[in-house]
Amino acid sequence: EGSIVRAILRLDELLRKIRQAAILIGDPDLGAKLQQTSDRIRRDIVFAMSLYLQ
Repeated sequence: EGSIVRAILRLDELLRKIRQAAILIGDPDLGAKLQQTSDRIRRDIVFAMSLYLQ
């Protein structure tokens, strides 16, 4: 379970970095697609706020 959670978190971070790069090079369409993809994976327990880490 933990490795899947870490993989999803890393994927989200990668999508955010690629989105920033797409915006910097002037490709807002790609940036929007990457944002939609990130929004779709940012759901469920993986991205819930931790009770222990604040």
